Amino acid sequence: MKMVAHRGYSKYELENTKEAFLAAANRSYYGIETDVTLLKDRSMVLFHDDDLKRLAESDVKIRDLTFKEAMRIELVAKGTYHTYNYHIATPLEYLRICKHYHKYPVIELKWGFDDEAVDELMKVILEEDMFDKSMIICYTLSTILYIKKKYPEYHTQFLLGFLYSEEMIDKCLAENLNLDLRHDLITKELVDRFHAKGLEVNAWTVDTQEIYDKMVECGVDYVTTNILE
Repeated sequence: MKMVAHRGYSKYELENTKEAFLAAANRSYYGIETDVTLLKDRSMVLFHDDDLKRLAESDVKIRDLTFKEAMRIELVAKGTYHTYNYHIATPLEYLRICKHYHKYPVIELKWGFDDEAVDELMKVILEEDMFDKSMIICYTLSTILYIKKKYPEYHTQFLLGFLYSEEMIDKCLAENLNLDLRHDLITKELVDRFHAKGLEVNAWTVDTQEIYDKMVECGVDYVTTNILE
């Protein structure tokens, strides 16, 4: 079972920052997960939330910013030991950290990622020679299906949580989609169904030993965590 650091090592460093990625890179994790968001000028940064309220105490929407504006944002170092502020990171910085430290990038595409943006991100992945050393995950089924059609050799997982249904599970199995599923929805029977078709299951977000042990019993292939190592 492969361990993936959720938004970097976000237990001690602010999520989705270079510091969080470097902290994860210097630990035993197999992979490092991040969130890629499109900005107003269609450039890309690594940021999870729709707005800056939680991480910069601002009501500004991240997608209303240009790249230059986003790079000037100071993120508040809540929950860390630092006295300095963090800054928003870019996909290129993240990929190069993963590449240098031999960590597997797990790249989540946020809502609104269209096919053109997927192609732009894939261009960066290819230029960094990370095509066969990374994966994309996404809640948008049409986006995952687009990647599978245009880049059939590329590693993808379909994210599923609040929209979970037996119909969606059947759709994943019919389309041969690897699954990235909220841990409380995972059962051994479900994992066995995916493994029977040669598909994998990633559990998120696993932050206690009790949940981790349950995922081991279920036989999942990946565990995404904020805390565990």
